[in-house]
Amino acid sequence: MRAERVFAILCLAMFLSGCIGTEDPIGDDKDVDPMISADFTSLLPDEEIAPVTANLRTMDVDGDGVDEVVFTEPIAGRIGWVESTCTPASCEATLIEDLGAPARTASADLDGDGIIEIIVADIGILYPSNEKGGRILSIENGEVTVLIEGLGRTVCAEPADFDGDGDLDLTLCEFGHDEGSISWLEQNATGGWEQHIIDARPGGIDARPYDMDGDGDMDIVATISQNSEDIMYYRNEGSGTFHSTVVFDASETWFGMSGLRLADLDLDGDMDIVFTNGDTMDFDTPNGIDPNQLHGVAWLENDGTANFTHHDLLRNWGAYDTVMLDWDDDGDLDILVICLQMDGQFPANTTANQLILLLNEEDGWGANEVRTSANHRLLSATVIDGRVFSGSHDPLGRGGELSRLGILNFIVAVA
Repeated sequence: MRAERVFAILCLAMFLSGCIGTEDPIGDDKDVDPMISADFTSLLPDEEIAPVTANLRTMDVDGDGVDEVVFTEPIAGRIGWVESTCTPASCEATLIEDLGAPARTASADLDGDGIIEIIVADIGILYPSNEKGGRILSIENGEVTVLIEGLGRTVCAEPADFDGDGDLDLTLCEFGHDEGSISWLEQNATGGWEQHIIDARPGGIDARPYDMDGDGDMDIVATISQNSEDIMYYRNEGSGTFHSTVVFDASETWFGMSGLRLADLDLDGDMDIVFTNGDTMDFDTPNGIDPNQLHGVAWLENDGTANFTHHDLLRNWGAYDTVMLDWDDDGDLDILVICLQMDGQFPANTTANQLILLLNEEDGWGANEVRTSANHRLLSATVIDGRVFSGSHDPLGRGGELSRLGILNFIVAVA
């Protein structure tokens, strides 16, 4: 069992969240553009310990119509947020402390009072365990409320109305150890929560709600790691009854599922699935495996009725997260790939590109290496108004040019 693999996603202790055709993945011979580079500028003061930022999200925390950047620090036991317009000279973080081990956040008005709450998935126990130490928290106006506790190591909670009764429910990923689940939590009339297990397997990393088949109710797309290494589609048959379909199944247990995004990548009006595999702490990976052939990014094209076609985009060591943005202002979505390379698992001379820009071009996807000055150990990123925010994830204290929260400043050199 590969319970240790969650360590590099959000758990941690060791520890802690050129042009090609769409069918032709990029390998070691990828045609990279050396003209793009990026500086990683810190927005927050350094601390004595190495930063461990697990996840970034954008949400309107204060209800002023402008999104903030929200980040989780599971080892420090806190979340924080900054104004998306802040600069290194002006950036101040609002922090909520003593939250256990927050892995990921979301936002919604769960209680219907007109105020948006921050929803926190608290993994609770950082090391592999079947103990029920996970929780889901709600933060409203700085006040922390425990919505539900006694869960298996909880790493996701995303809001949607799954049973069509007019209130918001939640997805639930209990990563667990050799026990766990993908579930949904039904909110009852008194604000309580009832768990409905959809998939009784451990290793759930993320479960995103969306009406993928266009039938009017909320489905769930999830990624499951551990020994499964699957992308799952849970079709809502109505009133919160789900039918499970495997839409991608990796053949190796060391495939290293790591990240999930939903985006209309082909701009045809339905939602597609973009996923990464790049867990660099998959300790059952056989000797001699080239991570630049194993790890990477792919997308599952939705035909509008939730039938999916797999397209490989990129093979690159440590692919963990993706950011969708229109880099070249041509009206389509390009992808910035965030890669985390952990030292020691693969030979020291393994090619390591921590940022790759995939340009969506007429004849396929163009892959461009984004040159950086040092290893920033980035794990998660988000974009607001063209600004890309990220944070360093260095649970092993390996060093580099690190920051709890920073911004990537891209430079295109003139030939």
